[in-house]
Amino acid sequence: MEGSGTLPEPILNIQQSLRSYIKPRQEVAHVRRILASNLNSSLNPAGERHLPQPLSLVDSSCLVDSTVQGPRGIRKEYIRCVRSNINARREYAQVGKDHNIKTVGRDPMKRLSDDSTANFLDLVKQEQKHEVLRIVQSYIDMLSKKPAATAHRLDPKLVLKNVESLPQIPPEVMNVPGASERSGGADLNELVDQLEKSVLRAKMLLKREQKLLTGVRSRQETSKTNQASKLRALGTARNELIHWIETELSRAGESSPEVDEPVHVSEPEIVGREYIDNHLTAIRQQYARYTEGRQALLNATTGQLDNPSGTATDEDPELPLGTFESPGNENAMSHITYPYLEKLLSVSNEQKATIQQKSHLTIGLAKQQKEAGQDLDRLADESHLLRAYPVPIKASRRSGMEVSSSFAEGMSNLEKPDSSQRVQPWVHASGSAATATKAAILEKLDEGSMAIDGTQQIFLDLRRLLGDDSGASKNVTDRADLRHASTSRDMWVEIDGTLGAIKHEE
Repeated sequence: MEGSGTLPEPILNIQQSLRSYIKPRQEVAHVRRILASNLNSSLNPAGERHLPQPLSLVDSSCLVDSTVQGPRGIRKEYIRCVRSNINARREYAQVGKDHNIKTVGRDPMKRLSDDSTANFLDLVKQEQKHEVLRIVQSYIDMLSKKPAATAHRLDPKLVLKNVESLPQIPPEVMNVPGASERSGGADLNELVDQLEKSVLRAKMLLKREQKLLTGVRSRQETSKTNQASKLRALGTARNELIHWIETELSRAGESSPEVDEPVHVSEPEIVGREYIDNHLTAIRQQYARYTEGRQALLNATTGQLDNPSGTATDEDPELPLGTFESPGNENAMSHITYPYLEKLLSVSNEQKATIQQKSHLTIGLAKQQKEAGQDLDRLADESHLLRAYPVPIKASRRSGMEVSSSFAEGMSNLEKPDSSQRVQPWVHASGSAATATKAAILEKLDEGSMAIDGTQQIFLDLRRLLGDDSGASKNVTDRADLRHASTSRDMWVEIDGTLGAIKHEE
């Protein structure tokens, strides 16, 4: 206190005002001992004086009299709830005691073994999951390192960079008789289908001609084939082909399977027959041109540009065109087709190289696709996500029933890999898992908000039971209703009647 003169004046004023409340340590300890002895004597159940215990400080050892007639309304309901709470606490304590007795009676070594088994199972699961993830990562790295994974590797411009352009098509081939007649009434879809069929037929004919050319070159030195027998065989094959086409078209052109009723030929049927006849004529002409070109090709390869005179007499007299009867037409066709033989040979070699390269690429891609499919199958067998969220049956059936709209689209779909279809179950499973997780989170959020609302309601009920009407009095506008609510909800009025009077006076 010697240095108090150096302190500022506000601090001295505060010390002067608080000096009456500050007591020495011995006096404080003496006051605490007196208060403790007073509380002990008042709370001693064996003593004469007994301090009544408030209902807000309940315990499982408390005894609540069920025969009290004083409380009514909310207080009576509160006493009943306190009694139920005490009974529930006692039952919970008894159940916990029985459980502890059973737990103490168990073998500690057995409990330790159960814990170690659970830890071992968790460790095994974690190792399996790590192994699966490691395998997936290794295969992904392996696929990314392969050169076929790049996009420019399969660019058709780079693959066909050194391939020469195709020769121009002769005008005799382009000016097909009957094309202008069919172009007026034919549908666009029919023209596309015919073009696809002609392209496929040309490919097949090209392969057949290459095989035939190889066979002729191999047999050139050993034996010479009889041209008359070849022409006769070609005529027979042509007649058989025409007969088969006519049979099929006649079957397709039948209007009705009923034969008992008289058939009336209508104008659409006459138009259909004319359309079929025109197509038959066009097919005969195309096959005749094909026969001429093939004969000229055979003559050019064997060195015989002039057809023997005796071959025309062996031909069937029912041929639509007198190709083999006029040597002038044969020589003209031979002179027309001969300049293109060298170009056809070079183009055939280039196409053969292109086909070989395409087959090599197809085989490589097929192997990689097979390996990727095997990896995906193994991962699907080991995955728990696909089993939990399988693909619906309707979606798989719908994807299986899809049919291509044209022949070219169907061929392209056959050449496409089915890796996207194999990955679809993974995409569906991940999306379903994300949706389920989101739904679970939203459900938990709703439950939490409902629990918070319930807790707030419980707090409001407790405040109302404890007599805290500060929140309720703000919403009441009538003064008389406010007095009635304060007198009816105050639980301390019945304990001491003067408290209520003091409240009303204030």
